[in-house]
Amino acid sequence: MIEFIAGAVLGAGGMVAKDFLTGNGQQANAAQKRETEQLYAENEKLRDRNKQAERQIEDLLAELEQLRKKSKSSDNDRDDLQDELDSAKAKVRKLTTQNDELLRKVKEYQNACTNYEQEISRLKNS
Repeated sequence: MIEFIAGAVLGAGGMVAKDFLTGNGQQANAAQKRETEQLYAENEKLRDRNKQAERQIEDLLAELEQLRKKSKSSDNDRDDLQDELDSAKAKVRKLTTQNDELLRKVKEYQNACTNYEQEISRLKNS
């Protein structure tokens, strides 16, 4: 973009210098002056567009950085939640194993109690 603007300015300057050196007269000078003014106006428009584009780019880059930070924060939160979930799963497995063991022991005690009751009944009856 800058090369185009510089080229337009140099081209316009070259044309003006050429006409002065060749001496085409006042009409040629007036036409060149109008053309130079048009090129200058176009150059200003392009410069303004360039500035606007640069501002938009800066705004978009700032927004992108905010989104990256938000994404990183979300990733960290997700990792924390995943760690908590893994910890809870491990705890559930441990408690399930303990529960199964306690259930087995309770059944053993029930069987033992049933056997003792039968033994006591048998001893009473004999």
